[in-house]
Amino acid sequence: MKQSTKGALLSALVYPGLGQLVLGRIFAGAVFIVLTTAGFAIIIYRITQRVYAAIEQILPMLAHDASDMGRLVEVLRRSSEDSWSLESYSLILVCGCWVVSIGHAYFWGRQLDRQTL
Repeated sequence: MKQSTKGALLSALVYPGLGQLVLGRIFAGAVFIVLTTAGFAIIIYRITQRVYAAIEQILPMLAHDASDMGRLVEVLRRSSEDSWSLESYSLILVCGCWVVSIGHAYFWGRQLDRQTL
């Protein structure tokens, strides 16, 4: 298998930056891995915060009056209407790292393929 194909597939299907690591571009691979992991961590952390905040508001309502579904729906609606800007930026970061790492691994692999001819 060509180096360009191997690098692009590893970065595309396994994890961004892995193709660079296999092709010997350690620093570039580490940068892609760190940025992608940080983006995923921010998304997971923020969503977890939102879930805990909603649960903290819902549990007392369930203990007192479980039949008031309107109030429960309102709490859930308010928790989902908060600003999602940090999560959106993190998702853009993750997707951007993924796409750029695929292209970078492919073009770096093509250079290696040319050197071996």
